[in-house]
Amino acid sequence: MDELTGRIIELEIRYTHQSSLVEELNVELTSANARIAQLERQVRALHDMLGSLEPEFTQSPDE
Repeated sequence: MDELTGRIIELEIRYTHQSSLVEELNVELTSANARIAQLERQVRALHDMLGSLEPEFTQSPDE
Protein backbone atom coordinates (compact mmCIF):
# COMPACT_ATOMS: atom_id res chain seq x y z
CA MET A 1 0.00 0.00 0.00
CA ASP A 2 1.50 3.32 -0.99
CA GLU A 3 1.59 6.41 1.21
CA LEU A 4 -1.31 8.18 -0.54
CA THR A 5 -3.63 5.18 -0.15
CA GLY A 6 -2.73 4.93 3.53
CA ARG A 7 -3.44 8.61 4.08
CA ILE A 8 -6.80 8.34 2.32
CA ILE A 9 -7.78 5.34 4.42
CA GLU A 10 -6.78 7.19 7.60
CA LEU A 11 -8.88 10.20 6.55
CA GLU A 12 -11.86 7.95 5.84
CA ILE A 13 -11.53 6.34 9.28
CA ARG A 14 -11.33 9.75 10.97
CA TYR A 15 -14.31 11.02 8.97
CA THR A 16 -16.39 7.99 9.96
CA HIS A 17 -15.48 8.43 13.62
CA GLN A 18 -16.24 12.16 13.55
CA SER A 19 -19.58 11.55 11.82
CA SER A 20 -20.52 9.12 14.57
CA LEU A 21 -19.53 11.62 17.27
CA VAL A 22 -21.52 14.41 15.60
CA GLU A 23 -24.61 12.19 15.52
CA GLU A 24 -24.19 11.32 19.21
CA LEU A 25 -23.78 15.00 20.04
CA ASN A 26 -26.92 15.83 18.07
CA VAL A 27 -28.92 13.25 20.06
CA GLU A 28 -27.63 14.68 23.35
CA LEU A 29 -28.37 18.27 22.33
CA THR A 30 -31.88 17.37 21.21
CA SER A 31 -32.49 15.66 24.54
CA ALA A 32 -31.06 18.60 26.50
CA ASN A 33 -33.22 21.09 24.57
CA ALA A 34 -36.33 19.04 25.30
CA ARG A 35 -35.43 18.94 29.00
CA ILE A 36 -34.77 22.70 29.08
CA ALA A 37 -38.13 23.37 27.44
CA GLN A 38 -39.85 21.13 30.01
CA LEU A 39 -38.10 22.92 32.89
CA GLU A 40 -39.07 26.32 31.46
CA ARG A 41 -42.71 25.24 31.36
CA GLN A 42 -42.50 24.03 34.96
CA VAL A 43 -40.93 27.30 36.12
CA ARG A 44 -43.65 29.29 34.32
CA ALA A 45 -46.35 27.14 35.93
CA LEU A 46 -44.82 27.58 39.38
CA HIS A 47 -44.53 31.32 38.83
CA ASP A 48 -48.17 31.50 37.81
CA MET A 49 -49.21 29.41 40.84
CA LEU A 50 -47.30 31.65 43.23
CA GLY A 51 -48.76 34.74 41.58
CA SER A 52 -52.30 33.45 42.02
CA LEU A 53 -51.74 32.55 45.69
CA GLU A 54 -50.81 36.04 46.79
CA PRO A 55 -51.71 38.69 44.20
CA GLU A 56 -50.75 41.55 46.48
CA PHE A 57 -47.41 40.05 47.44
CA THR A 58 -44.67 42.62 47.03
CA GLN A 59 -41.51 41.37 45.46
CA SER A 60 -38.24 41.59 47.29
CA PRO A 61 -35.54 43.89 45.90
CA ASP A 62 -33.65 40.80 44.73
CA GLU A 63 -36.36 39.86 42.19
